[in-house]
Amino acid sequence: GLIAMLGISSYGTREGAKRKKNPSELEQFVREVFTINVFSTIVAYALLILCLLFADKLSDYRTLLLLQSLSIVFTTFGVDWINAVYEDYFFITVRSIASHVICMILLFVFVRQPEDYFVYAFLSITGNLITCVSNWLYCRRYVKVRLTLRPNLSRHLKPLLILFANAIAISVYVNVDVTMLGMIKGDRDVGLYTVAVKVYSIIKTMLAAIYAVSVPRLASYIGEGRTESYKNLYSEMWRHIALILIPAGIGLICISDDVMLFMGGSEYLEAAPALQILSIALVFAIFGGLVTMCLNVPRGKEKINLTATIISAAMNVGLNFIFIPWLSYIGAAITTAISELCVLAYCLMKEKNLLDYLDWMQVKKSLVHAVTGSAIFMAAAYGIRSFLEPGMLRLTVVICACVIVYLAVMLWFKEEPIINMIRKFKYFLMRLKNKRA
Repeated sequence: GLIAMLGISSYGTREGAKRKKNPSELEQFVREVFTINVFSTIVAYALLILCLLFADKLSDYRTLLLLQSLSIVFTTFGVDWINAVYEDYFFITVRSIASHVICMILLFVFVRQPEDYFVYAFLSITGNLITCVSNWLYCRRYVKVRLTLRPNLSRHLKPLLILFANAIAISVYVNVDVTMLGMIKGDRDVGLYTVAVKVYSIIKTMLAAIYAVSVPRLASYIGEGRTESYKNLYSEMWRHIALILIPAGIGLICISDDVMLFMGGSEYLEAAPALQILSIALVFAIFGGLVTMCLNVPRGKEKINLTATIISAAMNVGLNFIFIPWLSYIGAAITTAISELCVLAYCLMKEKNLLDYLDWMQVKKSLVHAVTGSAIFMAAAYGIRSFLEPGMLRLTVVICACVIVYLAVMLWFKEEPIINMIRKFKYFLMRLKNKRA
C-alpha cells in the first residue's frame, strides 16, 4: 500500500492547491500524478505477486491477500486528493459516512459463520470500492482524470520519494513498539499495550483531522505568495488546537483507568499508566503535526520531516531495547512520547523564521489559558473521582464536569475560538429546533 501510494496524497493535495486557480495547469498536473500513481500501483502488485509466489508461508492466504489488495487499486483510482485540493470536505464526509454504513450493513447481513471470511474480506473493501466509484464520477466536475504519456517524472519523483520515505519511517516508529514488546515480553504485555495504543490512536486521528483539512488552503496561500493570510490562518490553527489538545491530553490522564476499564475490562486496568504517558505523547504528536504537515509540507520542506522521522525512528528502536526489558509496556509508551517529542523539537530547531508564519504572542496566550483551565478541571476531576466507584458512571460524570469547568474558564478568559465554537453550536441547535417546529 505504501509503495502504491508513494506519498501522492500529500504531494497531490499540496501542489494541486497551488494550481487550482489555473484549470489547465491543474488538469495537466493531475494527469501526470495520476499516471505516476498507476505505475507505482503496478510495481506494488508485481512485488506482491512475487511474494505470493515465492513465500511458502503465504501460500494458504494467496486468494485472501489478492482480494484484500483490491483496496490499493480502489485507492489509486479514487483520487480522493483531488477533493481535498478543492476543500470539498462536505462531499468527503457524506461519502465516507455512507460507505461505512453500507459496508457495516452488508457485514451484518452476509457474515454469519467463521467460514464466511472470504465474504468478510470482500465486504471489508466495499467501502473503498464505493469511494473509488463515487470519486471517479464526482471529480469530473473539477478535472478530467486521464493517463498521459509524459508524466514528467523528473519534476515529481524527488518530492514523492521523500514523502514515501517519510511514510515508511513513520510506519517503523509507529509499529516497532508493539513488535519489540511482543519479542521481548510476550503476548500478554502486547495485549495490554494494544488497548492503550488504540485509545491513543483514535484520539490522535480525530485531532489530526482538525488541522489536516487546512493543508490545501495553507498550500494555496504559499503558492500565491500570501504570507500574511498564511500567518493568520496558521496562528488561528495553533490557538484552536492548543485550546482543544491540552485539555484532551490532561483529561485523558484523569480518566485513563476508567477508559481502560471501559475498553478492555478490569484485567486491563494495570495498563492505565501507559495510557497516561501516551496522553503526553498525544500533545507532542499533534503539535508536531502542526509543524510537519501545516508548515513544512506546504512550503516543500519534506526533507526536514524525513530527517526528523528517521532520527525519531532510530531513537525509538534504540530506547526500546533499554526501556521495554525494564518497564515493559510502560517503557514502550515512554519511548513513543520521546519519539513524538523528538520530531517536534527537531522541526522547530530547523525552522529559523517561525515568527514570520506564526503570531506567537496570541498562541502563547491561548496556551497559558488552556493549561490554566486544564489544571482547574484536573483538580475538580480528582475531587469527583474520590466520591465515586470506578466505572461508566464515574467516567461520564468526570467528563461532563471537566467540560463544563473548562468552558467556564475559557469564557472567563474570553478566548475567542471557544466563544465562536459555542456560538456555532447554539446556532446549530436553534436551526435544528426550528426545523422540528
